[in-house]
Amino acid sequence: MNTLDGWYVESMTRKDITKFVETWHYSKSINGCIADFCFGLFSPDGILRGAMFYGRMAMANQWKRFSDIPDNVIELRRLCCIDDTPKNAESFFIGQTIKLLRANWRRDGVIVSYADKEYGHGGIIYQA
Repeated sequence: MNTLDGWYVESMTRKDITKFVETWHYSKSINGCIADFCFGLFSPDGILRGAMFYGRMAMANQWKRFSDIPDNVIELRRLCCIDDTPKNAESFFIGQTIKLLRANWRRDGVIVSYADKEYGHGGIIYQA
């Protein structure tokens, strides 16, 4: 049995995920971030176990490295889950949000994300 059977992802508002991100993300903040697309990861019992949001890129004109059109590029700005989520929960979460973005944003858009090596992040969740 897959440990993520019954887990699901839903679109949410910034207000819905703010407290969760401020509690569980290592930065403890979403101040200054544009959150265009917000999502929650829910366990089978309907409890919020993860949150993430995508938005315009943090640095001005950085989108030009990826597209000729600024609206074609978004960045995964924050991703966090509670500590006891099942193995591969973050990768599952990202995969589900990409499917939702393709259906509701644009199929040809570019999604950019960075792993913060200063905090020991090596990008493993993006490789699954």
